[in-house]
Amino acid sequence: MQLTRQTDYAMRAVLYLATSPLASIRQIAEAQSVPQEYLAKILQKLAKEGIVTTHRGVGGGVSLARAPEKISMLDVIEAIEGRVALNRCLIHPRECPREKFCPMHDELDRIGSSLASMFAKVNFARMARDEAAKVGARF
Repeated sequence: MQLTRQTDYAMRAVLYLATSPLASIRQIAEAQSVPQEYLAKILQKLAKEGIVTTHRGVGGGVSLARAPEKISMLDVIEAIEGRVALNRCLIHPRECPREKFCPMHDELDRIGSSLASMFAKVNFARMARDEAAKVGARF
């Protein structure tokens, strides 16, 4: 399993906002080396899912919609990619004729649930603290 570039950029933007209460799309894009137009589309998805809030007008920008300790990696992944599922049969169960007897279906479902649970335990406040500690250790 590999997260998409879009999810990577979304997580980087949320991490940036965990330490910057309000930022412009341009500031986030420059700080995270993300194309600005692409980031704008990603932030629209995050806003739709209630992870970020956009503020229009002079002095506007983007901010987190809730505290960073209340936003998990799972929240961001699901906002961009949908439910964590390791195989398409878990997303569209009726499409697979083997669902009722396939041992892989049950195992992949258990593993996917376990993975989702691990993502849910990681919040952006913790990652922001970890990042600050690592950046501070470099200097």
